[in-house]
Amino acid sequence: MKAHIFNRYIFTALMFIFSSELLATAASDYKLGVASYKAGENASAVTYFESALKQGMDSVSLKYNLASSYYKVGRYEDAKKYFKLLRQTVEMRDIAEYHLGVIAIKEKDRALARRYFSSVVNSGKDENLVKLSNKHLLALVEKEDRWKSKLSLNLGHDDNISSVSEDSVLGTADSFYELSASSNLLIEGRRKHGWLADVAVYGIEYSDIDANDQNVIALGVKRSMQFEGWDTSAHLSVSDSSYGGDDLQTIGKLDFKGRKQVSKNEWINMRYRFEDIKSDQAIYDYLEGWRQRASIEYQNLTKNNIRQLQYELELNSRGELVTDIGAYDYSPTRHTVRGIYTHLINKQWWLIGDVSYRFSDFEASSTIDRDDNQWRFALSTDYRFDKTFKLTAKYQYTDNSSTLDQYSYDKSVIRVGLSKMF
Repeated sequence: MKAHIFNRYIFTALMFIFSSELLATAASDYKLGVASYKAGENASAVTYFESALKQGMDSVSLKYNLASSYYKVGRYEDAKKYFKLLRQTVEMRDIAEYHLGVIAIKEKDRALARRYFSSVVNSGKDENLVKLSNKHLLALVEKEDRWKSKLSLNLGHDDNISSVSEDSVLGTADSFYELSASSNLLIEGRRKHGWLADVAVYGIEYSDIDANDQNVIALGVKRSMQFEGWDTSAHLSVSDSSYGGDDLQTIGKLDFKGRKQVSKNEWINMRYRFEDIKSDQAIYDYLEGWRQRASIEYQNLTKNNIRQLQYELELNSRGELVTDIGAYDYSPTRHTVRGIYTHLINKQWWLIGDVSYRFSDFEASSTIDRDDNQWRFALSTDYRFDKTFKLTAKYQYTDNSSTLDQYSYDKSVIRVGLSKMF
């Protein structure tokens, strides 16, 4: 036998012997680790399990016991590392998420803990884990205020309050103050899964031109529900409004919302609104009918930035305003694309940029064919005294071009105001 062939056989035999010994040693350390864990000697268990891992053992049971031992000795980051690896396997997903939830409680991250425990409950594969997770979820329930209210007051200036063409004699600038207040009552359950009743009022008063003053009051009831990973709500409301001191219209509204987290930093928001619009005076009958709006929004949240991208479709079935000049349709189909970027300079100062484009297609008549293109730009800054109280300054510019000259206009609005949540 040639020398190099002989040497190969010897090398292979030695490798087999040493590998067998290593595996035997790893298995022995694993057994010692289990014995130490059962005896409550968690530090020793960690040492034995780490030794078995270093010697090549790579089993699900080793990773689970090592993660559990890390948790017992307070090494939560190491424990999370292996529980997250186990979470990627179908058979260990629920038990890994349960333990990740327990670690989140230790680290005082209640929202993350609820997320993990809710995932185990929604899975429903292990009855004992479901019971334990539900027990933790009940313990994590924070006492919620039955009443929540918000009050806002703005002062501002509008350089084209009637949104009319520069050629129109109706183009007027004016200062205003704006007040809005809302309150809701938790009737049953929780705010994310229960029944609420609400009331809201809004008013804008101009310094010189009373004909553009507006007031709105609304009452509603909302049902919120968590379903298949979605936070959903259905809101039914009725509002009554006035314009220039005269009754304007009554609107019944049905508003559906859904919000779902699709990754660590990403959310999808969906919304559908249906409005039944009734005129309160004959002169406003052309505004009667219904309006539907459906939107979808992608939201990306990081430590210092919030990015939002929206699309909305609006459909209308309303009346016509007939004059000596012609008939004007008030049932446009509208497409709106909007982007919002929020930068958190620090905990107090937030900077928000907002840009949108809206295309409105009005049904053509025998005399008039109207399409509108509208761009809107806004820049605002918030100073947050705390989570409930903030000061806001906002500048907004709107440019609307239309195939009918009388609907082409531009306007700038400046607002400064305070808002407080109770």
